[in-house]
Amino acid sequence: MKKTFASLIVSALVLSSAPHFAAADDLSEQKAKNEQQQQDNAKKQKNLESSVNQEGQKISKTQQEVNRLDEALNEKIFAVETKDRQIKATEREIVQLGKEIEKYKAKLKRQEKLLGDRLRVMQENDGNSIKWEEVIFGAKNVGDLVSRVMAGKSISKQDDKMITDYQNTQKQLADAQQEVKDKKAQLVVEKQELKRQQAELESQLKERNKRLKELRKKKAKFETQLMDAKEVQQILIAQEKAIAAEKAAREREARIEKERQAQAAREAKARAEAEAAQAAAQKEAEQQAAKEAAAQQAAQEKASQAAKPSGSTKQSTPKASTPAAPTPSAPATPKPSPSSGGLFIHPTVGAVTQGYGSAGGENGYTFHNGIDFGGPVGTPIVAAATGTVITASGGGPYGNHIMIAHQLNGKTYTTLYAHMSALNAHAGQRVSQGEQIGLRGSTGNSTGPHLHFEIHVGGYSYSATGPASSVNPMTMF
Repeated sequence: MKKTFASLIVSALVLSSAPHFAAADDLSEQKAKNEQQQQDNAKKQKNLESSVNQEGQKISKTQQEVNRLDEALNEKIFAVETKDRQIKATEREIVQLGKEIEKYKAKLKRQEKLLGDRLRVMQENDGNSIKWEEVIFGAKNVGDLVSRVMAGKSISKQDDKMITDYQNTQKQLADAQQEVKDKKAQLVVEKQELKRQQAELESQLKERNKRLKELRKKKAKFETQLMDAKEVQQILIAQEKAIAAEKAAREREARIEKERQAQAAREAKARAEAEAAQAAAQKEAEQQAAKEAAAQQAAQEKASQAAKPSGSTKQSTPKASTPAAPTPSAPATPKPSPSSGGLFIHPTVGAVTQGYGSAGGENGYTFHNGIDFGGPVGTPIVAAATGTVITASGGGPYGNHIMIAHQLNGKTYTTLYAHMSALNAHAGQRVSQGEQIGLRGSTGNSTGPHLHFEIHVGGYSYSATGPASSVNPMTMF
């Protein structure tokens, strides 16, 4: 937990130095600003540590409550399971007792059948199993008398045993029936207790889920406001490299364009000089031809005068006209391409489902630093302007996301594309305006498929309560 708090503190310190590359394009000037910001951060450290610790303690307290609820839930679940096992055991005992009762009833029927005749005899003999008068007086001799007496005693003893067994069976049946009755009453009580325990368990589950939801909300808000320190540091390092690379690329492009224009000027000058030399040569040739024609004409006139008789009328011969030299044409000037009217283009198609500005706070922020373009998963996403990719990674509140550094009209900008389903660019790559960099998705802290798009003046800097270095993208298209 301490390590987490330490990371969050560092993250807060890094994020508080917003924007890391705000507006300044001169890297040495930016480094001086960073040094000043680091000195300012040292003064803010105690306050940040206090606020981070307080927030961490709140999260820790809620987590401890959830842990206690989990322990209580485990005990209650165990108690409910134990009671459920007891109820099932009681139900099995009742079923077994029912089977024993049926056995006792069947046994009683058999015993009643056996005792039927004997009971009638006993009733006729005034409760005795035999008539001793018949036994005694019916004997033929002493030996026969003894046999008769012994047989009578055996019959009487057997009758007594049958009656005792019958009575025992009746008692066992009654005991079993009473036990079933008691078990059923016990089962009713146990089921009521199980129902009460289940209600308590359900109540504890609701409380636990409520606390867990609060914990997740706090963590989501905390993670949104304070990104992991290592990730932030990596982003800042990558951002510095990307901005430097983008600036160098722009300078190279400017040099190339300047060289191209100089080469075009040299070529135009060479063409003009060649055309002028050609025109001069043509003019000289025409003048020479005119001189030769005039000399030939004069010679002809002289010969004609010599051949004519004196007094003849002199006739004038029209002079040959000299053709005008052609005027060299000026080099054609390339027409400028029409302007798009904005520095950036829309990074994807689709309606804007959430605009830039104040937010309700239910998602962990009260200020929405960008705009959301809704639409199907897999819709192409393109670079809003030419630039160098700072980072292309996944995880965290933004899910799969890309940051791009731009140098436009001498100023630094950073664009962010979040919640993508796929990334088609990598850190350090230079992408052109309109080039595909990914696909729309719903990764990270997202409630549905959309692209979250941000534009920052200078470097990236996040705040959950204000714009920080971000601007409304709708004003930049």
